[in-house]
Formats: sequence, C-alpha cells, structure tokens
Amino acid sequence: MTSRMKYPIWKVVAGHGSHIKATRDTLSIQYRNTTTEIPLVDLDHLMIMGGHQIQTSAITTLLNNQVFVSFLESDGEPSGYLKPYGYMMDETIRENQSRVSPFIYALACAKGAARERILAIERWDDEGDGKILFSGELDILDRALGELDSLIRIDEISRVDRLIGDMYYEIMSRLIPADLNFKRRTGRPYRDPVNAILSFGYAMLTADCTRALVGVHLDPDQGLLNRGKRSLTSDLVNCWKTRMIDLVTLDLIHHVGEITPASYECGEKRCILSESLIRRLIERYQQSIRQDVIDIQVKTLVEAMNGNIQFEFHRF
Repeated sequence: MTSRMKYPIWKVVAGHGSHIKATRDTLSIQYRNTTTEIPLVDLDHLMIMGGHQIQTSAITTLLNNQVFVSFLESDGEPSGYLKPYGYMMDETIRENQSRVSPFIYALACAKGAARERILAIERWDDEGDGKILFSGELDILDRALGELDSLIRIDEISRVDRLIGDMYYEIMSRLIPADLNFKRRTGRPYRDPVNAILSFGYAMLTADCTRALVGVHLDPDQGLLNRGKRSLTSDLVNCWKTRMIDLVTLDLIHHVGEITPASYECGEKRCILSESLIRRLIERYQQSIRQDVIDIQVKTLVEAMNGNIQFEFHRF
C-alpha cells in the first residue's frame, strides 16, 4: 500500500464509552456531549483502546478507505488489527523474511536498545551530579554492551538484553517519587501508575510500528530477537522506548501538577488512569513517537531482508 501522505495520520480513541460511526467521507467519534469529526482522507490509522461502540458500517467504511484499525485493551495490551485489502502479504518479501538468518538482526536490535538505555542512564547520572548510580553499575552495563559482540547464540543475546533492561528500569525508578510506588517494570496487571502509563505509551508505539510493518508486507509476528506474537514489532519498539516514551514519561512525572492522586486509582488488582490523564498522554506521545524514524527503520529492514543492504539500527 502506498500512503496518501508522507507520514500516516492516526487517531487514538481511549477510555470507555465512545460511539464511533462513519459516513462515506467522515469518521465521527461521540463521547458524552462532544462529537469529533475527522475527514477520512486525513486518516490512515485508527487506534481503539478500551471499551467503545463501533458500528460495523464504520469498520467497512474505514477499510474501504484504506484505514488501518488497531484494537487494544484498556491497559494498553494489543489485541489485534484489521487491515484493508492491499495490505496482504507480498510473497517475495514474506519468503525473504522467513529465510533470513536472524542473528545479525537480533544483535543489531539488542545493541540499539542497550545503547539508548545506557545513554539515558549516563544523562540521568550527569543531571543528578553523580548521585543516581551505585558504585560499579555503569561498568556492569558497559561490559554487558561490549559482551554482545562476542556472543554466538540468540538466547545469549536475549539474556544480556534482559539484564540491561532490568537494570535500566531499576535505575529509572530512583528518579520517580516514592509515592508512585514504581520499583521496576512489571507485567500485567499493572498495580502502580507509572507501569500503567509506560504500558499505555508502549501500546501506542507498538500499534504504530505494527501498522508500518504490515504496510510493507512484513509479518509482525515473525521476530528476530524475540519470539511469538508481535515479536518483530517488539524487536524494533524496544529500541525506541527510551526516547519516544520513557523520557517523555519522566518529564511528565516531574512536571508539577501533571500527575496527582486524582490522576489514577490503584486497587488490589490494578491501577486505572483517569480520562484526563489519558488525554494528556495521547497528546504527548503522539508528539514524541517519530513516525519518520519508524518508517526509515522499517524500510531499512525490508531492504536488508531483500539482500540489498546490510541491516543497521538508525539512531535519531
């Protein structure tokens, strides 16, 4: 599929209770007493997060207008997507993807994620006058990054990738107020607001990256470093989380008045973000998620799998 615009335009419908309809030319989103209308010519990706009502005729209209539709649960867990005709797999690219040796790609993705995380940690430590890190932590991270080039198996690369990721989030937790109860990155259900916020941002990034991969006929479930559903998406997203989501989240947390006790409600089972906070997150993350970077990286991946260039991870 060839996009109608240089970079796709996307709309996020989050929370609960919106009514989504469409005419031949316009998408209509009604929430309480407010209606938002978007010309379909200006829309490439609709992201529906949480519980809403959408007419089947609206889905048909979106697909007929070549709009990619992503569905996510309320906590940001991706559920699936609908792709219009024209997004179907190109058999040549699909065969190349299945034949490629994953090691070089897995190594590049792991190194890309590690460098971004270590650079962020060094920046945090400089801004904290050297009081953020414990003795020897940066040396451990640097050695782990250097070790990647000597590994010969993907499971070894995954082990080092997890080590660096675990240390990264533990160090990140020291920058977050104690009353937000963030100690480390956890899985679902998210019981503290920071994990819930990060997952919301990662979900937006994941959905947009999935759209880009499917748009060039790559299978987002056929990963290189990771395995399983959304594994190729995860390979790329992990390299962008730091700049596109984490740094923005920290800035939001440190901005007085942005996140207050009224912004979330945490119970025994999970933490729920308020509608006003969700709206702010959507606005901030839509600004920080770099579609141009995603598209360039995906194009590089396709060209490398087709044997035209050597794969590398682009920094921005």
